[in-house]
Amino acid sequence: MKLQAIAAAAVCLVVLLVASEMVITSEAAGCDIFQLVPCMSASKNAKVTPSRQCCTNIANMGKGLPGAKCLCSLLNHPLAKSNGVVPRIALAIPQKCRIAVPKGFVCQGIRVPGS
Repeated sequence: MKLQAIAAAAVCLVVLLVASEMVITSEAAGCDIFQLVPCMSASKNAKVTPSRQCCTNIANMGKGLPGAKCLCSLLNHPLAKSNGVVPRIALAIPQKCRIAVPKGFVCQGIRVPGS
């Protein structure tokens, strides 16, 4: 019984370490994957209008090139991939939110709409 409890605690610790590493990695780059949660529907379906909170969070990533690079890097995040985010659709969100993107900006081989 004690051995099972220790094994379960070890598994929980590993899961927490992996999850915290993902957050630290994205925040260290100045980006927080969890800021995209309000954008989830709009990042999977091109017909969905991004919410006000989604647009605010995208705008808070930074103006110009830093914000565009942040969004692009988050699209490669394991949580974005596992939640079905479609990069081509997600990259159109800044334009839908009327957020300027640097001219000609390309992310994952996709020219960002409005750039």
